[in-house]
Amino acid sequence: MDASIEAFEQHKLIRHENLLWLIVAQGVAIVPLLFHLPLWMWLMWLGAMVWRLRIYAGKLAFPTTVTKFILGTACVAGLMLSYRGQVGVEPMIGFLVCAFILKLLELRTHKDGLLLLFIGFIAVGAQFLFTQTFLMAFYAWASCVALVTAWQTIYLTRRVGVIYKLKSGFLMLLHALPLMVVMFVIMPRLGPLWHVPLPQGAGQTGFSDSLSPGDLGQLVKSQGTAFRVSFNAGQAPSPSGMYWRGLVLDEFDGRTWRLSAQWDMRLKNGQRFVPKPAGGNNLMDYTVQLEPHQYPWLFALAEPIKVTSAKTTRQNIHITQQGLLTAHHPVASRMQYTVLSASADDLTWSALGAAEHTQLLRLPTGTNPQAQALGQSWREQYQAPQAIIAAALKWYNQDFYYTLEPPVLGKHSVDEFLWTTKRGFCEHFASSFAVLMRAAGIPARVVVGYQGGTYNALEDYWRVSQSDAHAWVEVWIAKRWQRVDPTSAVAPQRIEQGIDRALDEQDRALVGAGHYQAPQWLGALRERMDAAGYVWNRWVLNYDTSKQSDLFARWLGGTEPWRIGAAFIGLIAVMLGGYTLWVIRPHGARKTPLQKAIKQFDKTCLTLGYRRYREESLAVFAYRLAEQKREYQAACHDIARISEHVLYREDHADERTLMAALKQFPKPIHHP
Repeated sequence: MDASIEAFEQHKLIRHENLLWLIVAQGVAIVPLLFHLPLWMWLMWLGAMVWRLRIYAGKLAFPTTVTKFILGTACVAGLMLSYRGQVGVEPMIGFLVCAFILKLLELRTHKDGLLLLFIGFIAVGAQFLFTQTFLMAFYAWASCVALVTAWQTIYLTRRVGVIYKLKSGFLMLLHALPLMVVMFVIMPRLGPLWHVPLPQGAGQTGFSDSLSPGDLGQLVKSQGTAFRVSFNAGQAPSPSGMYWRGLVLDEFDGRTWRLSAQWDMRLKNGQRFVPKPAGGNNLMDYTVQLEPHQYPWLFALAEPIKVTSAKTTRQNIHITQQGLLTAHHPVASRMQYTVLSASADDLTWSALGAAEHTQLLRLPTGTNPQAQALGQSWREQYQAPQAIIAAALKWYNQDFYYTLEPPVLGKHSVDEFLWTTKRGFCEHFASSFAVLMRAAGIPARVVVGYQGGTYNALEDYWRVSQSDAHAWVEVWIAKRWQRVDPTSAVAPQRIEQGIDRALDEQDRALVGAGHYQAPQWLGALRERMDAAGYVWNRWVLNYDTSKQSDLFARWLGGTEPWRIGAAFIGLIAVMLGGYTLWVIRPHGARKTPLQKAIKQFDKTCLTLGYRRYREESLAVFAYRLAEQKREYQAACHDIARISEHVLYREDHADERTLMAALKQFPKPIHHP
């Protein structure tokens, strides 16, 4: 008999209110995924919701087996067409979402509802494949609250308030939070699921391996974060000295600078090249949290002499011939690495080879004749390379203008910029300066990366945004590479104070710093949110085996298994004990609004000299009180009648009326 009752309950049909909660929970779980999937899946989800609601209203029937087969086949075909047969993370997530949506159409019983919710928890985990920010973690928590609330709603037989349901689901997850934290800290670090790389080009940001006029001008309009840096010993240079080198471009075709095939990012003969320190002590030790940008190059100050990647990064990092950092694979997920850099003045360099020297002086024939002639004239006029550089910077300091919206340049882009438009961004100045130096017989190359950063005092780190993208030049003088930034001769405030100070009001509006000035409280809130994200990345996403071992050694005195096991058992015992005390505390029972109103009514009756017995229902007590206190007869009859409708006939519409009657007793309720 018990088994049959259980089977009946398990296959009980979904009520209307339960169905709405299941649809809401499904939506909360898959909306972040739909933003990364084909547009037609939004329409598919909307159609499934409308169809299921029409089924409940009796306007449509449940889909037949043939219909479900056709829908499933159409989804698979749609995914294959959208991703062109590609097999990867996004198509698999799309298949999961399709199954999740189609399951809604055959939702009949509690068992179907549970299966739908279980798929929902998998969808919440899939959210972290696309983004792992602090806000995403908060949203995932909210998604779990919605799923747990819908889970509880399936088994409710009477109406309760939305706030009460959400509060109940939140408290249930809150009870599990301590165990989640303990498991996260103690369980072995096997590598997070979100390090699965997304398809090439997904979420691509930053600059490419070539530089043409206008490229960086478009990039700096973005306020997105490029990376964050914390200096491990407080050795941060001034913002004007923060030149984050990313790529060295040494091949010029008259308009575009590229990384030459001869001197590319590959390691020389498979060996890492590290310049030898010349005895200086200007070393900088810092840790970089790099956002994914789908390219293999990384960023570092000056000349890196040592680099160490976090174990969660799961990539090897090397130093190239040009003193750059490169990873084995494109950076498709957030990564962290620690760098030890030395100042260029503290390094000794070997002489340039003949082939490299020739490459760094090469200019295409027949292009930019005026610039080449000017550089050659400086070479004849001045003997010292420093004098040539000074003459070039003086040239830029005359009547050039720094802007994000320069005129379009033609074939002889450098000549047109230097003698006609005289309006440009950092890549215009760097490109033209490198051409002038090569024409004057000085080996030169263009460097692209970022310059400056914004300090966050809350967590003591620097945030480098896409708007800090910059280009400058390195010249070979006196057997060493020296940095020269021609932009500083035109807009020194760009180097000293950031890009906002270097632009006019019209250009500032392009990078979000125009007439509108955010309130101070909003700026402080953004700073705190960014600091929270930095802490989340550092201590949660980058919590690897080494950090776990350090934590065990500091708190447990070692990493032996018996210590970890004892700590785990002890923490579980403490949590169970605390939960037990919370459950059995004297006034720990959570009461509904109706229960609180009944308790207030009982207290009012006690002041009148009447007590409701434990076995006495509210209606029976009200009738008894009406017989003994004739002056309260109308109010008691109202309470008895309404309570019978609410508690016995499941007429929930009168629940608010009953609470009002109980609270204003002994006055009778006023009927309209």
